[in-house]
Amino acid sequence: MPPMASITKDHRPVPVFGPSSEYAGSPLDEVGHTSFYGVHEDPSNRIALLNNGDQSFAARVQLLERATTSIRIQALVFWADESGLFIAEILKRKKAAGVDVRVIVDAASNLGLQTQWMYFDLKQHGIEVQGYESLYLEWINEMPVPFLSPSKDPEAPNHRYHEKMWIVDGETEHAIAVVGGLNIANAYFRVDPSDPDQNWRDQDIVVKGGIVSDMVTAFDRNFDHFVAIKQSRGGLNTDLYWQSTRKFLDEVGKLRISYTTDPERVERVKRMARVKPDLAFVPVRSRFFHNRPRLGESYIRQAYEKLFDHARQEIIVCNAYFIPSAGFIETIRKAAARGVRVTILTNSPETNDLPEMTMVGRSYYKAILAINEEMPARQAGGSVQIWEWQGRRYDRDRQTEGTIHAKYAVFDRRYALVGSYNLDPRSEKLNSETAVVFESVRLSTELARLFYLHDLAYSRPITPEDAAEFNDPSDAFYKLRKEFGGLFEPLL
Repeated sequence: MPPMASITKDHRPVPVFGPSSEYAGSPLDEVGHTSFYGVHEDPSNRIALLNNGDQSFAARVQLLERATTSIRIQALVFWADESGLFIAEILKRKKAAGVDVRVIVDAASNLGLQTQWMYFDLKQHGIEVQGYESLYLEWINEMPVPFLSPSKDPEAPNHRYHEKMWIVDGETEHAIAVVGGLNIANAYFRVDPSDPDQNWRDQDIVVKGGIVSDMVTAFDRNFDHFVAIKQSRGGLNTDLYWQSTRKFLDEVGKLRISYTTDPERVERVKRMARVKPDLAFVPVRSRFFHNRPRLGESYIRQAYEKLFDHARQEIIVCNAYFIPSAGFIETIRKAAARGVRVTILTNSPETNDLPEMTMVGRSYYKAILAINEEMPARQAGGSVQIWEWQGRRYDRDRQTEGTIHAKYAVFDRRYALVGSYNLDPRSEKLNSETAVVFESVRLSTELARLFYLHDLAYSRPITPEDAAEFNDPSDAFYKLRKEFGGLFEPLL
């Protein structure tokens, strides 16, 4: 782990914790800064790191088991594999015990037949699942309906819901939540460590205190957004039909649904759920960010910019999908010109579940690494490094890890950002996202240690020669795939 000058108390105002007047809100008058949340400084606001999916799975399951009032879950992906089905059974049991259980998923990301049946099962047991309709009729709620749809945005179907929130008893004094990069499926929870494709590296945090109330507000706004879409469609309001369906099933008996699972994975999930994660909660200063591009919000991008501009020594960025904008490259340039060491880690094509994204992102490596040769950076002692995740330790011959799906950043080992936000056009302009920024030397240093001692150990540095080849590849097939990906860059 690279040494860093001893951290002294920084008395400069931290812009990321500034008032709403220092952020651009939604250009829509009816929205404005309504989803801009305050700073939480009370010692009751605490955070613990969940440094990979298996640890996060155990923590999430045990939070569900302790729920007494409510459960709110939102994820892009909630699949009916062994881990997803295990969670679904807990949700059904908690609903039967009187807990208010609500789920939001992204309609376009969960089209597997077994997953659709799992959602049906949750719905027939009284659990609302927004983003799902039986018989694959999600499209009814996705497509704008003339004179009925509340959205006048012709690109509305391309605005996806990428938030990741797991909130338990959010309206009580013992509220607790998990946020970060994980969806709900075997690969995220590392259910099968023998298969790299099912053994992803990801990053979550678990939070307590007043900041959870902001997550509740964000979740409830999202939930109400989906309900409003249905209510705006008159006779197409599917919630009305579900009420009748549930009443009928309560009278005649619920459908028995069978699933295809692997017995070994089922047993492993059960063992994973019994592990007691060692959660070291630390009091922090924190702020929750919710980004809804469909409403013109860009809070997380602004938070990144403010954190970059405030850093004076070191910036660490770990991000699964890295296709930087011109503005972000300029932000990196300014940091290096102040003498900041910037280290960026993202996927290689071999580990990216969407390899063309890395191929497109590599087009910007040459310009980023060229910052090292610019006079301001050289004089100030700043530098920029780019690393690509290989999923294989530098001292091993075999790949053991799949995609690195984490999205976190550390600034001067004092401030950190953890969330669902990717540094790509889709997160900036299309996907709804969540993130938490917190101030803690202890937790930020722990994240930095994880980055240098673990994540970089499974990665390789990119040289200027590599970047030049990526920019103008000699391999014809690689070049074709890169150009094909470039056609869709604004949507990636």
